Amino acid sequence: MYLLPSVTVMTHPFTFKELIMVKKKHKTMWSDQQMNPCDVQERINGYVEMVQGKMNAYWERNGFTHADPDHISVDYGNKYARVVHASPGQRSVHTFVNMINGDILKAGGWKAPAPNGVRGNIFAEDFGAGAVNEYGATYLTGPKW
Repeated sequence: MYLLPSVTVMTHPFTFKELIMVKKKHKTMWSDQQMNPCDVQERINGYVEMVQGKMNAYWERNGFTHADPDHISVDYGNKYARVVHASPGQRSVHTFVNMINGDILKAGGWKAPAPNGVRGNIFAEDFGAGAVNEYGATYLTGPKW
């Protein structure tokens, strides 16, 4: 009869899912709050006007006279408002806005935002103007070493 050596299995204190969740998400001071839906819609309208103003200024600054500036509009969903940048013949997503707390999110595609964090918030004094440019949300900046 042969005896097998005893094997001790090393277990990690964290599961794989918990290790993934350790990554810190970017948040704003409004991220954990729920806002009044009427206030959110009012601020989204102001955000769209601000983005349209950035687009108009971009076209004027570069001297584009071949057509009117691209149009910015919003499509409302259950969880996110999709801010759409429409030029002649095509539409693309500018940003997404969380309908619960007003967080501005970078577009990951046509249907959903990118999962890597919040760029700004529409309840900021400038409607989140520092978090976007005329073509979408700005990139996240890492720590300054």
